[in-house]
Amino acid sequence: MHRNRRIARLWITTVLANVGAAYPLHVWATAPDSQKPSRDEPDLIAAEADNESQVLFEADTVTRETDEGAIVAEGDVRAYFGERYLRADRLTYDPSTDVVTAEGNVSITDENMETLFAGSVVLSGDLRDGIVENFSALLQENVRIAAANAIQEQGARTRLNNAVYTACNVCNENGEGKTPTWRIKSLRVTRDLERKVVRFHHAFLELKGVPILYTPYLQGPDPSVERQSGFLTPNIGASSRLGFNFELPYYLAISNSQDATFHPKYTAEDGVLWQGEYRIRGERGYHVLAGGVIDFDNTAPKNIPPDGEPLLPGVRWHYFGRGYRDIGDHWRVSYDFERVSDRTYLRRYDVRRQGDLRQALNRGSTNQLRSNARVAWESGDSRLTFDTYLFQGLRAQDDTATTPYILPLIDFKHDVQTKIAGGDLSVGANIASVYRTGGADSQRFTGVVNWNRDIITRRGHRFRLFTELRSDAYFFQDIDQGTEIYAGLTGAKSDSMVRFAPTVGLEWSYPVARHFGDVRVFLEPRVQLVASPTNVEDAIFNEDSQSIEFDYAGLFDFNKATGYDAFEDGQRMNVGVAAAAEWSSGFTIEGSIGQQFRAQTTDAFVLSSGIGERSSDIVGSLNVSYGSKFGVENRFRLDNESGRIQRAESLAFLNLGPVKSNLSYVRLIEADVVDRREELTARASVKVARHWSVGGAWRVNLNDQEKLMEDPTASRFSTITQDFNVTYTDECSTFGITYRRDRTRDTNLPPDNAVLLTFTLNTLVQ
Repeated sequence: MHRNRRIARLWITTVLANVGAAYPLHVWATAPDSQKPSRDEPDLIAAEADNESQVLFEADTVTRETDEGAIVAEGDVRAYFGERYLRADRLTYDPSTDVVTAEGNVSITDENMETLFAGSVVLSGDLRDGIVENFSALLQENVRIAAANAIQEQGARTRLNNAVYTACNVCNENGEGKTPTWRIKSLRVTRDLERKVVRFHHAFLELKGVPILYTPYLQGPDPSVERQSGFLTPNIGASSRLGFNFELPYYLAISNSQDATFHPKYTAEDGVLWQGEYRIRGERGYHVLAGGVIDFDNTAPKNIPPDGEPLLPGVRWHYFGRGYRDIGDHWRVSYDFERVSDRTYLRRYDVRRQGDLRQALNRGSTNQLRSNARVAWESGDSRLTFDTYLFQGLRAQDDTATTPYILPLIDFKHDVQTKIAGGDLSVGANIASVYRTGGADSQRFTGVVNWNRDIITRRGHRFRLFTELRSDAYFFQDIDQGTEIYAGLTGAKSDSMVRFAPTVGLEWSYPVARHFGDVRVFLEPRVQLVASPTNVEDAIFNEDSQSIEFDYAGLFDFNKATGYDAFEDGQRMNVGVAAAAEWSSGFTIEGSIGQQFRAQTTDAFVLSSGIGERSSDIVGSLNVSYGSKFGVENRFRLDNESGRIQRAESLAFLNLGPVKSNLSYVRLIEADVVDRREELTARASVKVARHWSVGGAWRVNLNDQEKLMEDPTASRFSTITQDFNVTYTDECSTFGITYRRDRTRDTNLPPDNAVLLTFTLNTLVQ
């Protein structure tokens, strides 16, 4: 017997051959320098070995009875088997059988940093197969699993008996044991790493230790998997519109580059809304397609008006899509479409564009859907696009005959790299063809040359010189039928016309920044002079510049039209100043104010836009904040003569301790509408306990004209929507219940009261 009680480390080099083969060993015992044995002492056992692989032991004591006998390590044993790491009080390794036996506070950590704990284990030499008693493990995603015993097979499957599974913490902050929020107790559990699943047989789901559900079989994704087919979090609710409703999404991982989600929605009132979404992504493009269909009973008495004609189609549907494909190095084909069977479909079934289809603006809550197909080319400093657009109106007064479709819209731009008179020159062209099935058609051809140059003096004055030469040619057909904006015009327009619209301008600004103690101050006055011909031909159907949002951000756009049809003519001066002050404590104030002055009025914009008169409305902003704790943001437009608020957008937020809240206010006069639109929206959530929070939202119409028309003595205030919710959240789960009131009305869309239940169990139901 060779023995050294002072051994600190022992390196063992072994041939990893088939199980049961002989394992010749090189053994070197390393003691403190003063105690190292010489190479002719018996602590060195030499033997030949091929294809060697190193295993490292570290223990207080390592013994071996014979040269071919088992190696026994005792006292804080640490063993490294490739990428696996084992700790135990006692370890025995028998090279003749390639069996490792470990006892006392055993832990094994693999290459994925998953750790297994046990009272005792009997494993193969590579730790991939074996039997474990008093098994427990800490896996990825904070998953914990424990069992009376476990059998591990080839490192690919682990079978456990009398097991408990949870993704919740089982100890509190003081290290004391606690009942997890949820756990699964199962007679048998199989963790299959080849198929990336965990299977439960005869399982009980417990919430806070109380059994609430039994199932003979349950399968979930393995904690290590990134994507796995399976059911997602169900949506459970009840509403006055749909009755009880239940949505159970199923995620299907088809391949590494494509997947799908099926989420049929059962409704007690209307039946089943069959929905799904398919996604595929490759090196040169991706595609997302989504749709839904429901067999709606339009013969029910509630869906038939007095005239006896159904209000809605018998089959209601929607489809969304988005994608692109790169062709070569310069071409891309893309599309983005959305279409529904009728105008109240999206709101009734709460259908939204989600995931990769999500947009900054949810068109399901707007009055129009838009579909687009595009072919784009780009090379160097040149860009060319071919677009088509198809619109669908969702308002009661929308007429499909006068709703336009655009085929095509062609845009070209080229940036000239050579400096011209010290400035940047670009040339462009735009062609638009607008058609209607029962309205006016038009074609427009536009050519543009743009030049600008920036000059900065030594004292910091910034001058910008710019000019634009633009020419438009228009051709009209069926002008007596009008458009959705100019319906019924007869002879008001010519069949064709040409417009030449040059612009020249000069802009000056002087940005200044200074420090005053712990305050940093910024100030920038700005003046812009612009000249264009007056009385430019305005007898043109304004198809692409209907929406004008006049604010400080757009004050220095020399042509404030959003498209080509409107043109800002005449001579004008845009004047403004922006300022900001920032304290080292995090307190900040910033603001801006400006106005346009004109030599003559223009009819390029509607009166309610606030621009076009000799003196425009006053526009500006004022923002105050203290870090992320609280703040107020304001954008405003004031009538030049009366000082009355024409447009205001305000947002205030407060994040203080357990309270998170925001308040938004909108006041505006829409184009061609005399009465103002005024809304107030408040949202707040309060954390009432460590894991519990309550919250709500309230959206109010402060100027309900329809309500006043029905009852002139009624209050102008009316509720649009209200939400109240209670939420529980911890490290492994989320439970929430929401009550929602929707007071909006439409044909066949009455007000709605709904209750929605949501929950998430991490790694199990998501």
